[in-house]
Parts: sequence; structure tokens; C-alpha cells
Amino acid sequence: MERSAFAGSRIRERRVALGLRQAEVALRAGISGSYLNLIEHNRRRIGGKVLLNIAAALETEPGALAQGAEKSLLTSLRDAAIARPDVEVDLSQTEDFADRFTDWARLISAQQSQITALQQTVSSLSDRLAHDPFLSEALHEVLSTVSAIRSTASILAEPGEMDQNWQRRFQTNVFQDSIRLATASQSLADYLDGDSDRVLDTLSPLDELDSLLAKNGYHFAELEDMRQWSAPVAEGLLAEASAAVKTLGLAYFRQYWRDAQNFRLPKLLQLVAEFGLDPVRIARETELSLPLIFRRLASLPPDPNRPPVGLMICDGSGGLLFKQPCDDFQAPRVGSACALWPLYGALTQIGVAARHQILHSGRPGTLGEENLFDTFSIAERVTSASFEGVPVLRSTMLILRAETPTYNQPLPIGSTCRLCNIDACPARREPSIFSDGF
Repeated sequence: MERSAFAGSRIRERRVALGLRQAEVALRAGISGSYLNLIEHNRRRIGGKVLLNIAAALETEPGALAQGAEKSLLTSLRDAAIARPDVEVDLSQTEDFADRFTDWARLISAQQSQITALQQTVSSLSDRLAHDPFLSEALHEVLSTVSAIRSTASILAEPGEMDQNWQRRFQTNVFQDSIRLATASQSLADYLDGDSDRVLDTLSPLDELDSLLAKNGYHFAELEDMRQWSAPVAEGLLAEASAAVKTLGLAYFRQYWRDAQNFRLPKLLQLVAEFGLDPVRIARETELSLPLIFRRLASLPPDPNRPPVGLMICDGSGGLLFKQPCDDFQAPRVGSACALWPLYGALTQIGVAARHQILHSGRPGTLGEENLFDTFSIAERVTSASFEGVPVLRSTMLILRAETPTYNQPLPIGSTCRLCNIDACPARREPSIFSDGF
């Protein structure tokens, strides 16, 4: 239904809110009361001078009457409905509800945003509980100490007389184990109460580097402006990083600088303004390699008016070397990603570019256009082939938010099996926390 279809309802709501009679508003707008009555009951379309006059009579902007609730609010309400497929909701009434009960709509929208954030936190904590070595060791220490104390206490509580030497020995064990338990518990509490970003960053050097790049928006003006490679400049960007991260970061920044030299930012911005985020058209215009273009598009300076760009890079083993998320399309912090990603399929055809439209199950609920993405993938050899050497492969996938479906059946994928809600997936390796089984 067109967005102007409920303009009459918005006019009536505004008039009632101002405490004006229908005849009074009609007089101010220069129309008859009967005509305004038809408009308010959505039986007459409104536009042009009539809309301007009514907006002036109601002391509001014409766009507020013609357009109603902003698009982001409507999208959030639809997300809330899609996330609960067990509750029947008439989505055709979304705009009417938002216009009539804007405050309630904003409340639902805020709650949906909070639910989404909590689900992402649960996903992150699930990965952390499953793979964080310190957390696993600390929990094991606490549980084993509790078991030891319980066993010793049960012996001391047994009826009958006990030799004084054995009794003192058991009591000493309980005392020592209690100190051990208190220390382990305090250490675990300090770890969990610490800065969340710092804790998650220290899972691995790759995670720490990913965090540093994300904080800078994956764009580094210092490297863009640098005509000759300067290690001190790159090292300055890694001043607070660990030794392992500095090694990884210098390799990443050198590749970033080479890409910037081969495809200068002004030319990149010019082509993006002309062709949009279309790597195929940009490749035809520049005759540069697709992996280079993918990396440059992912390193564009932040712009709130530009759609988000994601980038994933893996080696021949499938291990993720780089993971730049795109909205709900995020890679798992640890563990293997979804085997159905086009990133991995590209490894079977080296040098062959592929485009796929996918539905990503970023949140529990029904898959819909809100999780629709376009992906561009290609795998390449990053070292020269020889009879003696081992071929080194690398696959790169660019991720863009898709506005509308361009395929009849987009490919359904997930993030990782443990956090995926797609039923009966042929590539599933383990049950999901969102379902009862395979």
C-alpha cells in the first residue's frame, strides 16, 4: 500500500491532538467539512495545495502528514514481527499502527533493538564459553576444588570416632582447598568483570587486530597519503598492540599501502560516486584484479550515507584470515564459519569470480529480506606456482547489503553451526543452540 494511503488518519490524529473541530480545520484550509471528513476516513487522496493548506491549519509539516512514520521505525516494527513467527501479525497494518500510536511503536522498536543486542551478546558469550581457554580452565579449577571440599567434608561428617591426626589432616585439606577456591573464584570474577573489549580482544592476535581495525573503521588516512612505505608510520598505528599483533598488523598495513598505491583513493571515490559499490563495473573500468577492488571497497572512509561493506578472507584450509562484518553478516569469533559460504565454494574454482545472493540467519526467526546480502567471491594463488613449491590459496568475498531480491531462491546460510537456526541444513556439523537437534 502506498505511504500516502493513511494521510487521512494522520490528519485526524493531528487534529484531535490539537483539540480542533473538523469544521474549524476545514475553514482554515479552504475546503468543505464534508470533503475533510472523506479525507480523514482515507476515502480521498490528498496532495498539492490542499495538503499544504491542511498542514498549515494543523501547524505541522506537509511531509509529516503525507509520509507518516519514518522508514527506520517501520523497518524495526517489521523486524519485531518477523522475529516472532508464532504470533500472527498483519504487516499491512504496520504503517497505520505507527502513525496512530507512535509512542507505542517507538517503545516496540526500542525493545526490538534491545532484544537484538542481547541475542548478539548471547552469541558472543556462547563462543566465549565454548572456546575461551582461560575461562574453561578457571571454571574447571572452581568445580574441582568444590568437589574436593565436598569429599573431605563428607568424610568429616561421617558418624563415629576419627583419629585426631587424620581429623587435623582433613581439616587442613579443607582449609587449603577453601583458600584455593576463594582465589580461583576471585580470579574468575575479576576476569568476567574486566573490560569486555579487552577480554574479547585477547582471545587471539587475530581478534585483537580485528578489534583495532574496527575501531578505525577499516580506513587509515596515514597509509592513503603515504607515497613511500614507512614502517615507523605503520608501527605508530600499532603502538599499544602486543608483539604478535604488531607482526600481523605490519603485514596487513603493507598490503593496505600497496592497494592504495595501485588504486588511489580519489579515483576510487570517483568511481563509487559514478557506479556505486559495484565491483564488476569498477573492475571493467580500471582493469584491476577483483581481490584488490574488494579490499579497496572495504577500506573506504566511513560515510553514514553509504551502505556498509563487509569483507571475508580465508586460506586454503578455510581458516579466516580477515573478517570485516556487514550488519548482521558476521563471522564467528572462534571456530569454523558456515560451510555454505560462497567464500569457501570459490576455493574449488581458482580464478573464477562468482556472485551469489544469500539469506543470512543472523537472528532467530523467519528469514526475510532484512537479512538479504549480495556476495562477490574469487580465489587466487598468492604465490607463483612451481613443481617444487606448495600452492598457497586465498579466497576473498565482498559482502553488500541487498535492497531487493534478484534471484528466485537466494542461498540460505548462517554464521556457524552452533549459532544457526536453519533447519535440516545438509552442511550442519553440530546442533544449534536455537534448536533441539539437527
